[in-house]
Amino acid sequence: MDRMSEILRFLRDANDYISGDLISTELGISRTAVWKYINQLEKKGYGISKLKGKGYSLVNIPDKLFPWEINRYLHNSFTKEIIYKETIDSTNTYAFKLALTGKPEEGTCVVAESQKSGKGRLNRTWFSPAYQNIYLSVILRPPVHPSKVYPITFLSSLAVYDTVKDLTGLPPTLKWPNDVLINGKKVCGTLLEISTEADMVSFVIIGIGFNINMDAQHTDESIKDKATSLYMETDKTYNRTYVCAVLLSMLERYYSVFLEKGEREICNIWESKALIKGKYIEINQMTEVFRGISEGIDIDGAMLLNINGEVKKIIAGDVLF
Repeated sequence: MDRMSEILRFLRDANDYISGDLISTELGISRTAVWKYINQLEKKGYGISKLKGKGYSLVNIPDKLFPWEINRYLHNSFTKEIIYKETIDSTNTYAFKLALTGKPEEGTCVVAESQKSGKGRLNRTWFSPAYQNIYLSVILRPPVHPSKVYPITFLSSLAVYDTVKDLTGLPPTLKWPNDVLINGKKVCGTLLEISTEADMVSFVIIGIGFNINMDAQHTDESIKDKATSLYMETDKTYNRTYVCAVLLSMLERYYSVFLEKGEREICNIWESKALIKGKYIEINQMTEVFRGISEGIDIDGAMLLNINGEVKKIIAGDVLF
């Protein structure tokens, strides 16, 4: 895609039409090669006006999560590679298989326009309509003991929390362990998958499903009363490539905190933003429901729940406020 990216840069920088001769001279390729790249861009959805004697002009850009479009807004050293898929079974499954080969660098990101079998927590399916939201998975290789890896689940929800706040000004809510809500409805869910070897973590896959431009009409009936999107909350359409770049930058920020200051600091940040201390909550663990007052988050990410004066440590479950 390097050549096409360079041609796109010429088209973007031109105030008007730019000639094929100029592009071919600057890039050291033939006019025929330029023409072929222009045709490839058109096949990818770019609107390009062609005028004899004047050249080419970029008319519109497709609403797709192409890596080179995300990279325009991305200013971090963490995201090494973005792998784009039009449709995929699951970004987490693809990233996990990729990570098993040992080849992808830490920070490799898999992004898709839609998922056939998007993964949620507890083997649930994540509703993934095409060209409306962001579905991505990031490969991490933290040098930590498996006992210290669980708080990484907070990185993604914190990154989404800050992204929502920065882009919309709305006050999101963090729901333990890994959801982000706006006005009581889920705008994002995250999924952590881990591979370990003996006393070390081999890799971690952070999966994020972030509802951006999905409207009520295209929301599955089964989740209409539970799910929302940035569009539904603000009545604005968002540039998904820009949102994705902001999200990845926020994720890098919190991962750096985790590596430099440890899991306790990440848990403290999540706890302070979630305003969970002193709140009455219910935690459903399939066969049992625990009710009590939250005393915060333990160093391993578990919920500390005061039940009639006795503090119980809860590792997983569905929370009701």
